[in-house]
Amino acid sequence: MEVDRELLDRLRAFHGHLGPFAMLGYRAGRLALRVLEAPSHFGIHARVTCPPHTPPSCFVDGIQYGTGCTLGKGNIELVASDTIAVTVTVNEGGATVTVVPRREVIDRFGPWMAEADDETAALRVLSMSDEDLFAQV
Repeated sequence: MEVDRELLDRLRAFHGHLGPFAMLGYRAGRLALRVLEAPSHFGIHARVTCPPHTPPSCFVDGIQYGTGCTLGKGNIELVASDTIAVTVTVNEGGATVTVVPRREVIDRFGPWMAEADDETAALRVLSMSDEDLFAQV
C-alpha cells in the first residue's frame, strides 16, 4: 500500500498526532462527501455522534479535517452518544448520508495500539476498504 505522506503529515498537524479514531473520522468524512458528490468546507453540515471523551472523540477532528466542516464556520455539531457516526447534509437540496463505523473495527483499536502504537493503528485504518470500515453508508 502506498501511503500518502502529505495526508498523514497534515492530519497529524491538525490533530496533534495520528491515531485510529482521527483517521476513522477522516475516512468517514471523505466517504460521505464522495457519496453525496458534495464539495468540502462550504454548503454542507456535519452532525457527529460519539462519546465526549478521548480517544473516541478524536473522531470529530477527523471529520473536521475530512469534510472541512468546523466549529468556527458553524457547520458541524457534536452530539454526545455511545454511538459513533456522522451525518453529512448538503445545504442546498438537503441530500444526506449517514456513515457508521463497524463496531468490530473500533473494538480492534485498543489491541492494535497495545501491540504497536497509535500511528500504526491509524495506518491500519487508512489501509482498510470502506466496506470493511463502515457498516452503514
